[in-house]
Amino acid sequence: MKNITYIILLLFIASSCKKSISEADKKSVTELNEKAVEYRMNGDLENAKSSYLKAIEIDQSDTSIRYELIGVYIEQDSLEKAFQVLEKVPDEQKETEYYYQVKGGLYEYDGQKQKAINSYKKALELIDKPKVKDEMDLMPLVNYAMLETLSGEKEKAVNRLNKTLELNWLTESNKEYITTFRNEFEFYQGNGTLEFDPKRDILIKTTNSDSLKSILRENHINISGSTSSKRNDTTEIYLSEKYRTGINKLNIKTHPNNGYK
Repeated sequence: MKNITYIILLLFIASSCKKSISEADKKSVTELNEKAVEYRMNGDLENAKSSYLKAIEIDQSDTSIRYELIGVYIEQDSLEKAFQVLEKVPDEQKETEYYYQVKGGLYEYDGQKQKAINSYKKALELIDKPKVKDEMDLMPLVNYAMLETLSGEKEKAVNRLNKTLELNWLTESNKEYITTFRNEFEFYQGNGTLEFDPKRDILIKTTNSDSLKSILRENHINISGSTSSKRNDTTEIYLSEKYRTGINKLNIKTHPNNGYK
């Protein structure tokens, strides 16, 4: 399973309220968490898992660490253990959007599509509708729109993000952030968060990359990547399969082989 999908799944999971523990224990938990993060970055999942488990032993109420441990199990394809960790979160956390959002992701990984959708719908019921007043509200907005999309209401999600793009205080980076997700949701095909993992399914070769990229952007098509050749001034543009309908409408010729074949 691809790590980027897990990152997307837990991108918006906030740290939960914690019970009071001693300063010494807080320090220990922080150190163990930092070690676990370092282990994961180096691909040492076993030691990362061990550090997270030790941290949880010290602070049973730290839900954020449980979610990180779930991420390790996902990377190891140990879904049964991931479900077990999720069910051990404190009872008060089992009626939150975070719990149901993660549960939906686990069902999704496990191939239980309808259960995943039902969990996302439950998360959507529990989360507050976002009110966008400043830049800090954009991440919760995208999370809400993502839950709408995963619950089968992508039109609402796209309209919500389109309206947000009309706000006059948005910076260019704000617009790019919102637009990227708007495009993903607009072309969503019902395959869960795995669909948001950028893939190089479609290859387009061009000698005028700036013009092509501009056309794709105007038609809400995200680019998965590009490579340029200095020898013949040709640029290879890669796209996910979900955007093929958009490419076909534009009558853009695609190359028969993608970058991984």
